[in-house]
Amino acid sequence: MEDLITVIVPIYNVELYLRKCIDSITGQSYKNLEIILVDDGSQDKCGLICDEYAEKDSRVRVIHKENGGLSDARNAALDVMKGEYVTFIDSDDYVATEYISYLYDLIKHNDADIAICGYKYITEDGKVLNHLVDDDTVMIMDQEKAFFELLKSKYFSNSACSKLFRADCFEGIRYPYGRLYEDVATTYKTFFKSEKIVFGANPLYFYLYRVGSISKQQFSLARMDGIYFAEEMVKDITQKYPSLCQIGDCRLFDSYLAVLSLISQKDYPDIYKQVWGKICFMRKSILICKYSGRKRKILSICSYFGTDVLKMML
Repeated sequence: MEDLITVIVPIYNVELYLRKCIDSITGQSYKNLEIILVDDGSQDKCGLICDEYAEKDSRVRVIHKENGGLSDARNAALDVMKGEYVTFIDSDDYVATEYISYLYDLIKHNDADIAICGYKYITEDGKVLNHLVDDDTVMIMDQEKAFFELLKSKYFSNSACSKLFRADCFEGIRYPYGRLYEDVATTYKTFFKSEKIVFGANPLYFYLYRVGSISKQQFSLARMDGIYFAEEMVKDITQKYPSLCQIGDCRLFDSYLAVLSLISQKDYPDIYKQVWGKICFMRKSILICKYSGRKRKILSICSYFGTDVLKMML
């Protein structure tokens, strides 16, 4: 008997995309699944769609709850899951038929705790937006190497998606309630519970890029979570692995630039000043860092000419 794998799908007002997502899960070549659909207080027909799938597929479990946000929905499923492994799929995304079997094989063949695959960003009209590492590359990493690659973000990111975790990686770990950038706060903590992590470049997870999703909304104070969580992550990682300080600085610099690109100095003068101060503090180290890359170095130079010049380059 193959191991039971739990698939957690947090759902909120995505009825136009939900069937495609669930169909891609129920149609997996790997069959021994527990599929937990968390209806997070949807105001459209998502709840009815979830119940419909539960009636025709015994592997599907539905949790109906009041709206509490993405973290709360994931946590509700983590609290009741039964699988030996767990993967997360967002309800407007979808996966290839071999997605779970590919990740499971990576774990089993390499005696790993977490497996990660490649991904594509897809627009609603089917256009691929990201540059892909689309080959047979398999990278087997110890914990320190995995943290380096996580901070570098070339092959994979902090996203909970496109990953298969050993279930006990989440013992004592939950997503932060009511916060943005919850994956930045959480994924790296599961790496601390892992001795070996494996990445396979095959892009089997498909992120739907759609206007109006949480990640593309305008600036609000909650956006600062992206900075706060990144700083906490880099601090925790570099305390254990001081050799990763330089790549950690690069990750922080990117976080500061991302917020600066959205924020208005007129509307948020204090926050603007705070973020700008962080960029100025780091720009020299970024300029001389061996991991910075050409684009990051150019941006650090632009910062010496002021915020207007830098924002034009973002």
